[in-house]
Amino acid sequence: MLLALGVGAQSGCSPGVETTYGFSRGESINGTGAFAELLRARGHIVRSAYRLNDEVKGWADVIVRFAPSPGPPEKKEAAWYTDWLTEGEGRCAIYVPRDYDAEPDYWDEVLEHLDKGADAETRGRVEDARTEARDWVEKLPRLPKERATPEDWFAVTEPSTPPAVCKTLGGPWGEDLDPGRVALPRHEALKVEWETLLLKGDGLPLAIQWHPSDDARVLVVANGSFLLNGALLNRARRPLAERVADWVGDPPRRVAFVEGGRVLGGRRGPPSVFELLRVAPFGGVAAQLLALGLAACMARAPRLGRPRPEAPTDEDRPAAHPEALGALLAKTRQAADARAILDTYRRWRYPSAAHRAPNAAVDRAPGSFPPSRPPAGPPGSPEPHAIRTPVSPPESPAHE
Repeated sequence: MLLALGVGAQSGCSPGVETTYGFSRGESINGTGAFAELLRARGHIVRSAYRLNDEVKGWADVIVRFAPSPGPPEKKEAAWYTDWLTEGEGRCAIYVPRDYDAEPDYWDEVLEHLDKGADAETRGRVEDARTEARDWVEKLPRLPKERATPEDWFAVTEPSTPPAVCKTLGGPWGEDLDPGRVALPRHEALKVEWETLLLKGDGLPLAIQWHPSDDARVLVVANGSFLLNGALLNRARRPLAERVADWVGDPPRRVAFVEGGRVLGGRRGPPSVFELLRVAPFGGVAAQLLALGLAACMARAPRLGRPRPEAPTDEDRPAAHPEALGALLAKTRQAADARAILDTYRRWRYPSAAHRAPNAAVDRAPGSFPPSRPPAGPPGSPEPHAIRTPVSPPESPAHE
């Protein structure tokens, strides 16, 4: 994943990168896939969890939580972690508040590796994207209404506005690191009372640990500036990520990355379609499936309004059949056959008029038809347009 992100930076890609926060799948620069792969490379079993339920409680030895909000966890979520830590043996949790965005550092890397021959328009678009990304503090989510107390978890200091870059690093994890090359961002730091300090930046705690029970451990990192995908493009920060991986313990351990906003609940299984919309590359696929399903539902939905009347079928008119047959014969230009058929029909339909018009075939223009009923006239007078030559009439179907 780091290789893919590095290629994107070197190629000077367009200002449009995935920035979804805290998910181990996908190629987001704010994702945790690189750290998850680091744990897998150490021999650990890594899975994603979207709910804190009994299945996670019984399976996981280690929980990694990149929180969706700054500061301490929500009160009920923190209570779940405390119960889980004390119910098992050797369990540990890593908690990282949301207090960092990798996008500004990503665009810094893009500008650094941008081809010197790049046109001014491309360079300008990248610089505009970096400037816009630096407002990430204003876009942080709201804090939970009820948060864990400092006595149970931890507390944070007043934020540094704007975020500062640590000029010095201290503590066991800060040894042998060049602060200038690491360039570790700092917004909110941690408060230390009885916890163990692991990393300091400009003298302020950035990583602490404590033991809620004899063999349970909790690690809190102030932000993801050396754990998120985009942050690890800076090679000088990778030793800090490796020290976090070492803190997990000897493999193999079962590590659950708890992801998403609402993680409390008893629902089991994968996230809903709406949660997948925020995960790349599933977001695009899920959006298309959702639109297709909505269109299918609308197509099968009942139509509202007055029903349209059905077209008349002429089932109550006996003359409809010969009229349709005559129209069909007219299209084929078989006028003689049409007149013969209609003459036979009239002899069957009006047998009383057969003695007056033995041959009732009417000489009309080709393709036209006489009326279905014989024309009326004076008694004993011949029918108009009738042929005078006497012809023996065919047998009527009515007398068969």
